[in-house]
Amino acid sequence: MDATRFELRISVPRDQRFASTMRGLAIHAAQYAGCGAAAAEAFGGDVEQAVRRSLERMAPDAELPIVVRRHDGPVEVVIDSRTISVDV
Repeated sequence: MDATRFELRISVPRDQRFASTMRGLAIHAAQYAGCGAAAAEAFGGDVEQAVRRSLERMAPDAELPIVVRRHDGPVEVVIDSRTISVDV
């Protein structure tokens, strides 16, 4: 794993507190890959909102699968089959 190629797969329970956790993870991943602070913050905000929306639609006992990745291109976060990305 390095800044050009990484992938993290996680699942979060239906708890809105995890939306802000995912925001922080998205910001960290973007900055690790070389993204500027302002773009990383905006990316994190987009990820947080997408996670919140997905969590609201879930069954109470379900888990939300999320993938944070970069494969020689933009940093991507896949949430419930929706991809959010930021160029670095």
